[in-house]
Amino acid sequence: MNETEIESIAQSSLPLMNPVTPEMIRQAGDLARLPKKAVVYDIGCGNATLLALWHRAFGITGIGIEQRHESVIRARQACASAGKKITIIEGDAAVWKPESPADCTAAIGSAFIFGGSVESLPHLASITKPGGTIVLGDRYWQTDRVPPEFAVQWSEIPTEYGLIAAARDFGLTLNGVIRASPADHDTYESAIWRNCSDWLTANPDHPEREEMEEYLCRIQDEYLVYGREAFGWACWIFVKGE
Repeated sequence: MNETEIESIAQSSLPLMNPVTPEMIRQAGDLARLPKKAVVYDIGCGNATLLALWHRAFGITGIGIEQRHESVIRARQACASAGKKITIIEGDAAVWKPESPADCTAAIGSAFIFGGSVESLPHLASITKPGGTIVLGDRYWQTDRVPPEFAVQWSEIPTEYGLIAAARDFGLTLNGVIRASPADHDTYESAIWRNCSDWLTANPDHPEREEMEEYLCRIQDEYLVYGREAFGWACWIFVKGE
């Protein structure tokens, strides 16, 4: 069982695969000032909850790109009522190239496919119209004094100031931030642990059961030992220069 298969099981019941709520996603759309019938690209769209919410709330049209087949199926189901206004593409979002730039490009918890949140910014900007918005959701170090034994494991994660400084260098202006609370993060992590535990209960004789047990212990230790204290999670809304 590879890491992608394990993560698909761990996140199977989550409409949003990050410590973010539907209310936060709606607020991000408000801060992005989505115009009527805005075109939105959701990079690594997961279950397409963002696209479905924004279509209902703002009337957007959009494209979601997702590599995991199970998530693609759930994404298409979530956006079925939108008809042809929302398209879900199964493929590698890191190499996908649209025919034209979007009014808004979102990457919620998917910047890792570009090597991290800072590295994702030039790509996201390249597929966004001048004057358009980028909604980036990801983790950040809450302090630059993270113990080295922790920081070395997550070298792609910046401090929030480091991310914003990099965004300015790429010609982006920060227009808003929506921050997950510790309770949001606890709820998200607990849901993942529960999914893993449910799978273990339902598969007592699975030949790869030990891998799931190791994964569950590892992610719990990472979160409880340092993750909850050291990591923050937020959605930042950037505007691309004209």
